[in-house]
Amino acid sequence: MVINSILVKILPESLDYDGSQIEPLWAYSRGIQGNSIVVFRGAMDILDANVKDLEDLKNKKAIRGGDMLHFIVERFDSPASMRLAYFMQRMLVVCAKDVLRRHGIESKREGDDLFVGTGKLTVSIATAGISSEKVHFGINISCEGTPPDVRVACLDPLGIKDVMGLAGEIATAFTVEMDDIESDMVKTRSL
Repeated sequence: MVINSILVKILPESLDYDGSQIEPLWAYSRGIQGNSIVVFRGAMDILDANVKDLEDLKNKKAIRGGDMLHFIVERFDSPASMRLAYFMQRMLVVCAKDVLRRHGIESKREGDDLFVGTGKLTVSIATAGISSEKVHFGINISCEGTPPDVRVACLDPLGIKDVMGLAGEIATAFTVEMDDIESDMVKTRSL
């Protein structure tokens, strides 16, 4: 029995990520209602007004990439929890690591980031609003357009050609894990 399933929606069109997509109800504005993980491909250049990590803002870090996979997760809860948003983010990162391993790519996880060798493969942020937890998770496809002061890893040189297929596998693995947690919760006697 699935209690609180997360809808997977893969957008066919290219869409650039500027940080506004992490705002509440962004998926709803695109006709996607409820708990969801929306996947799309596009460049990334986060505007200062949309930066959620205050350390990045304080250090004036450029957060950009020329071609990336983007995952936007929104899970509704009342009240929403920053802690749960970060747990959900880590679950998504672990699922991505597992899927990459199945494709022959060994990565190392450091917190909410994946590295291949010394190159940073991903970017991510989690946050919470009044009614939902949100996560953005991005994976570099191409190394073009990334900040020159950051050593990066990218899917193209690693031999991944079907990036949207890979994205679908990651999104599905994440929803399976989340559904499994929900199923375990409804069958466990509390203390």
